[in-house]
Amino acid sequence: MATSAGRTPRRAEAVKSPLPMKPPAAPLEVIDLEAETAQLREARPWRLHGQSAKTLVKHEHFRLVLIAMKRGRHCREHTAEESLSVQALDGHVEVHLASGEPIELVGGQVLALAPAIAHDFEALEESTLLLTLAWTGHHPDRPPRASRRGSAH
Repeated sequence: MATSAGRTPRRAEAVKSPLPMKPPAAPLEVIDLEAETAQLREARPWRLHGQSAKTLVKHEHFRLVLIAMKRGRHCREHTAEESLSVQALDGHVEVHLASGEPIELVGGQVLALAPAIAHDFEALEESTLLLTLAWTGHHPDRPPRASRRGSAH
């Protein structure tokens, strides 16, 4: 592959991920949540939209996502096919469930949700959330992911 200047890029340039916010899986990771939160609050989405997120860990059946939200920011309702937990690292958020009253989370509290529970978040003050998603990857009522996309891998 040649660059616009006609040079062949160094190997490191050629394999650089186009998705820098999604790290490759690593067998062991130590994450500085304060440093990651500071970076999120300097990112363009934070300034423009009042919310910024970063996938900290991405394994086949496990995700760890850090979310920073400005006061008043609302994430629309959604469901997850996997079990998840939402830990408020700081701030104050309200979690709305389709089935009932809102649940308030403040720094140091964790909410665990079973798969397929509709929910949304609203930041009542500037907040940081640590979202953990875990699943088996097995859904007996649906075909495997590869066959749904029409590919064999």
